[in-house]
Amino acid sequence: MATTQFPKLFEPGRIGGMTLKNRLVMPAIGSNLAGADGHVTDRMIDYYAERAKGGAGLVIVELAVIELRGKHVAAELSIEDDACLPGLTRLAEAIQKGGARAAIQIAHGGREAKSNLAHAQPVGPSPVPSWAAHSEMPRELTVAEIAELVERFAQAAVRAQKAGFDGVEIHGAHYYLITQFLSAASNVRTDSYGGSL
Repeated sequence: MATTQFPKLFEPGRIGGMTLKNRLVMPAIGSNLAGADGHVTDRMIDYYAERAKGGAGLVIVELAVIELRGKHVAAELSIEDDACLPGLTRLAEAIQKGGARAAIQIAHGGREAKSNLAHAQPVGPSPVPSWAAHSEMPRELTVAEIAELVERFAQAAVRAQKAGFDGVEIHGAHYYLITQFLSAASNVRTDSYGGSL
């Protein structure tokens, strides 16, 4: 019934140069299956392999933090360094073996990070705490640190490619670091990273 009611949904689709077998996409949804060190676990691989077998054309793996100080959930996936590559490679391969293309979401929690998990004071565009109950006062990022984070996002994308992922999604919503720069509620900077457009 669905194939006749929504024929386009089951036709091949394209994202840039990547062809998908259909237009069904599993979005990045937190599973809390990463290890305490942020590495991929066997349970995580099994979870995503089953999702890929379900028929989606693209499976986007839950957010992976680009650095530890951006962590805000205990079982959060990491793509911080090359030590993550073996597990990420196995994960991408399991998704692709299940018949789907594999992408991974990369992110930084910014002021939403928790110091007890990140082992550092949260950082953000400005020293404005989050509205959330667990909120801590973030330290304002310097211009040099912002440039370093831009490079960390780029390195994470390269790391994803090395691991065999077909694509990368950059998390820019839900009060994460990128969104914090875009909102006047969290960004009161007056330099080139704040103020008017």
